[in-house]
Amino acid sequence: MMKLRIGYRWKNTTVLGPGRRFVIWVQGCRRRCYRCTAPELQSEEGGAEVSCSDLAKEILDTPQIDGITISGGEPLLQAEALTELLDIILSQKPDLTVILFTGFQIEEITDEKSLRLLRQIDLLIDGEYIDELNYDNIGLRGSENQRLIFLSDRLLSFQEELTKGERKREIHLLNPNELLTIGIATRQNN
Repeated sequence: MMKLRIGYRWKNTTVLGPGRRFVIWVQGCRRRCYRCTAPELQSEEGGAEVSCSDLAKEILDTPQIDGITISGGEPLLQAEALTELLDIILSQKPDLTVILFTGFQIEEITDEKSLRLLRQIDLLIDGEYIDELNYDNIGLRGSENQRLIFLSDRLLSFQEELTKGERKREIHLLNPNELLTIGIATRQNN
């Protein structure tokens, strides 16, 4: 059984896709985007390892979710483990939708492990975050260059909301010294 290295997970949010979603933030990213919203997820050694089967059970046992959103870090660095995770989940709950954020453009995704993962994704948000292009504060993407690519028709009825809707954020207290902010960041002032 494979393991995933994750930075965070949250069982129930409504700000990273339609409906109630279980969110996984994978650990590890090599891009180092200027004003990255999650620099603590860049290290490939950080976070915690969890087995795909244990995480799948946790997601399957979470009541009343409509889907899964995967962000990071860079999910494609762990494409094989994410594929295994989604194989387990979607074999038991095929009605769950899957959204994945990646810094890669879809045209750059050519390795078989990543392509296998994309076959399980309903909506891909692709492209590196560019802070100067985060100016309109709308939609489910961080900067104007990022694209929402519908890989299935399961989320097409939400296209207007996902591309032009108002960004929302949630803030949760993880412990007395740590907050988790969920959602797409609005542009920060200098």
